[in-house]
Amino acid sequence: MGALNKLLGAVLGILGAVLGAVLGIVAGLVWLVGIILSATIILAPVGIPVVKLGKSLLTISGNLMHLS
Repeated sequence: MGALNKLLGAVLGILGAVLGAVLGIVAGLVWLVGIILSATIILAPVGIPVVKLGKSLLTISGNLMHLS
């Protein structure tokens, strides 16, 4: 039973790392879009919350990968 728990822990750890990496890529793209939106004066009110969303997604991604 102990070996099965170790195997399950390893599989869940790898799955969390992969999901964290994918979420990190998505978060980076969201953050980049927010920066581009913020660069224009008219779309700055839209860009600033998008940048904040990207930052929070990066935080979640780091937590999934156990980097925090």
